Amino acid sequence: MKNARKYTFMAAAALALLLSGCANNDDFTEASGGKRPADAVTVQLGAGSLSTAARSNAAATDDTQRWFNAGDQVSISASDGNTDQEAVIFQRTSTDDQTWTETVSGKYLLWTSDTLTFKAYYPANVDGTSMTAFTLPTDQSSVDKIALADYMTKTADITRPASGSDIQMQLERKMARVIVRISGFGSQYYDDEKTVSNVHIYSESSGIEDGNPTGSSTEITPYAQGTGGQGTSYTALVVPGYGDSGATFIQLTDGEGSTLRVKGIPELEAGYSYTFNLTVGKNTIQVQSVTVQDWTGETLTGEQAEEASATITVTWNNDDITGNSGTSFTKDGVTITAGMIDFRDKNFMEGGTFTTTLGNFTKIEVTTGAFDASGTGWSGSMQSATWTGNASSVSFSGDIMGMGGMEGDTKFVFTIEPTN
Repeated sequence: MKNARKYTFMAAAALALLLSGCANNDDFTEASGGKRPADAVTVQLGAGSLSTAARSNAAATDDTQRWFNAGDQVSISASDGNTDQEAVIFQRTSTDDQTWTETVSGKYLLWTSDTLTFKAYYPANVDGTSMTAFTLPTDQSSVDKIALADYMTKTADITRPASGSDIQMQLERKMARVIVRISGFGSQYYDDEKTVSNVHIYSESSGIEDGNPTGSSTEITPYAQGTGGQGTSYTALVVPGYGDSGATFIQLTDGEGSTLRVKGIPELEAGYSYTFNLTVGKNTIQVQSVTVQDWTGETLTGEQAEEASATITVTWNNDDITGNSGTSFTKDGVTITAGMIDFRDKNFMEGGTFTTTLGNFTKIEVTTGAFDASGTGWSGSMQSATWTGNASSVSFSGDIMGMGGMEGDTKFVFTIEPTN
């Protein structure tokens, strides 16, 4: 599979954390009598500023996705260039007015100069998380669990505000959001089989270290909305990256109990949401379309499936290849035509051609009784052979002989890259 093209758009809006402070006290300690120091920085999330407010409702798709939840915690530190203040954990305590308070009584950030450098990250209550490090949670199966995968950071120099005014600091999302939506099922299924289960989405990396992706491909249990039928969606937050054409991206079990996969993790960019609309068929998953959005909800027109293509895998097992006569066989969008076909013994003789209506073949793997065929792109012999390339039509000369199963069953596996 060719690498997904690099997205050239940038996020149109970010998420916001509002830091506001009072005036005129350089004391680092709590004021006498337990009073709050006059120069203590207060934290407030933008009441009335919906377009720039940050949130941890990572699975939502409406305006509520911009708000933090009660109980969310953000770590914020400050420095005046000479003295670094220890980070303070702020927790959202009010559902109604976005009130934030320090989690440790008597521990504050203070205005020690006219301009401070603030550093903030979310979530602050996950072990190992910092401004430059994060381990992606693999269980994102609930609203609370997926929220803890919504890693955000921001560093900003902020000038001391005039009395009564607020200052703003936008947190930047470091993850990408993947939504898998079941848009339909093939006609091969009975009505009670039109369902999926055991859905997993794969992240190209397992976390962030020193500000960069690190680790290997990681299986995520996503947050499900629905019961597995048509219209059900599955959401996961993943580490962005340049893509991996050889890795599994989506895996699920269909209503017949078969495990199906979409191969090829596409290039994904931090702060964007990608919706993959799937049609599930017997032995195949078709990616019907891909919609790319700024995570705040703006649809980026013109960026459709070709920007984040995924491969389709079609498998023909021995018992799938049936017929009485003729020189061609078609199943799940793939056709083989040969000079002569013996359907009983699975013999395809006198040369032939594989074609597909689903896109371009990138790999064809054949296991059979005796492979005595050749042609451009083919390698292997005896009982197995592989073709690699990129074409919608692949020819072979010679014979593919199933020999009635005397040397083992015949099986074809087709890897296809969609072209539309």
